[in-house]
Amino acid sequence: MAALRLLAVTIIGGLITLGVFADQRDRDLELPVVPTVLGTPDASVGTWFCAGGSSATGAAAVGLDVINVGALDVPVDIIAIRNDVENELRSEIVATAGERTVVNLTELAPDAAWVGAIVETGSSDVIVEQTFDGRSGTDRAPCATNTAAALFAADGATRVLAEGEEMTLVLLNPFREDAVANVRFDADVGPDRLDAIVVPARRVVAIDVTSEVTVAERVQTSVEVVAGRLVGHRLQVRNGTEVRGLAVTPLLQRGAAVSVLPSVRSDLGVFDQIFVTNPSLDETAEVDLEIVTDGRASLDPVELTVRPGRTAVVNVALESRLAALGEFAVLARSLTGVPVAVSLEREVPLTDQIVPGTSAMPAIDSGAVRWTAVLDGNTAALHVVNPSNEAIAIVDVSVIDPTGATAAQSFELAPGQWRSVDGATLGDRAVVEVEASAPVVVSRELAGFTSRQLLSGVVMADPVSLDQLD
Repeated sequence: MAALRLLAVTIIGGLITLGVFADQRDRDLELPVVPTVLGTPDASVGTWFCAGGSSATGAAAVGLDVINVGALDVPVDIIAIRNDVENELRSEIVATAGERTVVNLTELAPDAAWVGAIVETGSSDVIVEQTFDGRSGTDRAPCATNTAAALFAADGATRVLAEGEEMTLVLLNPFREDAVANVRFDADVGPDRLDAIVVPARRVVAIDVTSEVTVAERVQTSVEVVAGRLVGHRLQVRNGTEVRGLAVTPLLQRGAAVSVLPSVRSDLGVFDQIFVTNPSLDETAEVDLEIVTDGRASLDPVELTVRPGRTAVVNVALESRLAALGEFAVLARSLTGVPVAVSLEREVPLTDQIVPGTSAMPAIDSGAVRWTAVLDGNTAALHVVNPSNEAIAIVDVSVIDPTGATAAQSFELAPGQWRSVDGATLGDRAVVEVEASAPVVVSRELAGFTSRQLLSGVVMADPVSLDQLD
């Protein structure tokens, strides 16, 4: 790690400390319009940044899943990005219409400890996702379609001896110039920081948080990119006696005034936590977590006051009024317009009653009228949220295969409603297309024998910031 430390270029703004701050007083605040940089993967961009994972023998061996939902075969260029040398390895594949093509990324750079990729295609019908296979489980994560100068991971743990917890930050610089970042860790064992970390041009850098912040039950991380732009994700391993799993979670890019967690659970045996980080240096965020259901219940929002540089944590299992819902969505709304970074962490302990594992996802900041979602695992669910306060959304769900699109379900979502579609009705390992008459939000929940996954869908056309839908 000493090799990564250079003289500081600048000091990262803001102290981010874990904590819970709730304010139940009455508030009458206007919601101003705040420009938002959208972080949801958008297939129309055509270039995918995959921060990647480890070698075949590491904690999370990485592969790519290239999916073509169109009617024509498409050439795809893959550039493998290593951690050790700027030695680009290019491979060209053909993404067959209506099919999935698996690429073992570690085979393109077999002697690299860490490897990511840049994937380029001229078609908006091709999407790219990452798959991970580690000693504690498997996971799946979308590749990014934009980069950022501010990145956040709201949670993590490093109690490697007691709980088998290991945390790694993986940062990818896809550009031809070096990037420089300051990284701040705020943990229950105290703060730490790494200043002026250089992420060389076209290189991957993996930061071993476990060795940097030791024996921490909770670690929150902020990355300020002071030169260049990056993408990245948090790789969290849990291999304890009670909880076991692998969670690869895209780092939140900045924040949003409005964002959605399409799947939150209060079922017995499922432990969800919602994290709301206020990256602002000087503005307090008044945030409502609006409870979005299928229309059978209406609950008041969870109200939070999040001070500058702080994170509020909501333990869903402790919210007794949510227990009867079982499953629902949450719309996070910053009433003061201060963008906040929202994410969800899920733990299911080892048990005979339910598939165990860990999973996590950042909130989705975009709505769209067309999405694609790749289902996998033994069981799967598709979640659709109508974030509008006014528009009714007519939602059509189709399954994509080499013969084209086959209609599967159609339903109506009233304003502010949520719907879950059982993956068993869509077919094994289905590639699903969702089209709606008004912008909606789409995510997936996947489960295997020993692993669980949460991740967003991919926007296929015309993303719109959720704060523009009010």
